[in-house]
Amino acid sequence: MKKKIYWLIPFLIFGLFLTGCSRNKVYGTVVISSDKYDQVQNDKKSINRLLKALERFDSEKPKTASRIYSAIDQLNEQGRKKMNKTDRKQLQGLLIDNKNSIKHIIMNAYQHHYGFDDDLSGSVSTPFFKVVRLLVNPITKQEANRKKVYNQLIKDTNAQQKLNNVGTTQ
Repeated sequence: MKKKIYWLIPFLIFGLFLTGCSRNKVYGTVVISSDKYDQVQNDKKSINRLLKALERFDSEKPKTASRIYSAIDQLNEQGRKKMNKTDRKQLQGLLIDNKNSIKHIIMNAYQHHYGFDDDLSGSVSTPFFKVVRLLVNPITKQEANRKKVYNQLIKDTNAQQKLNNVGTTQ
């Protein structure tokens, strides 16, 4: 009986260790709950989807614009889940409602058959980075940790380079 107990103790300790490790995750050197980590991963997928759609934008092809609109709507729905009211309103404005929103910029480019040049790419990147900053707000309360998560998210999605490549397929 004692031998069985001695064999069970290391397995019990190992199980407790694994349970303790699975509660919190690290993203951008910031320890966050697994729920918030999952939220960051879902936001990252939505951001990558939008970036991929932006890279493939061609003002001559209507499907490319509709993919961008779909990605914008998904990012809006995904990102607003844990946000407060003011952040939700800002996110909606940056993505959809505002005259300078990403959706409005793409609609204007598509309707007037503008190719993506540096000016158009720059006008999309400004609200885009603001959107990413808003998505990070519900992850952690400390500004320094938000900045770390934001920088890691930008790095993981390779956003700067992808935004520079927007419209190069034309």
